[in-house]
Amino acid sequence: VMLEDGRSKGFGFVCFSSPEEATKAVTEMNGRIVGTKPLYVALAQRKEDRKAHLTSQYMQRMASMRMQQMGQMFQPGGAGGYFVPTIPPAQRFYGPAQMPQ
Repeated sequence: VMLEDGRSKGFGFVCFSSPEEATKAVTEMNGRIVGTKPLYVALAQRKEDRKAHLTSQYMQRMASMRMQQMGQMFQPGGAGGYFVPTIPPAQRFYGPAQMPQ
């Protein structure tokens, strides 16, 4: 358990003797309730690796959401309640001799 000024920081690290033991701990303990709080158990990652992975997940999620929205916009029946404004017809040009009176 990590401490700061003698108080728990709310997290800690465990070193296992084999990868199998670590995988088993993650599988069995992640999400388990201790007291009133769920445990988060995962394999250790370097900060840069974790950040890159989370960024990648975020970008994939955003791309997926954009694709869903685009699909809804172009579905028959106007799903999603989108309003498509009409473009007014162009103003006709009248030469000086053709001006309506």
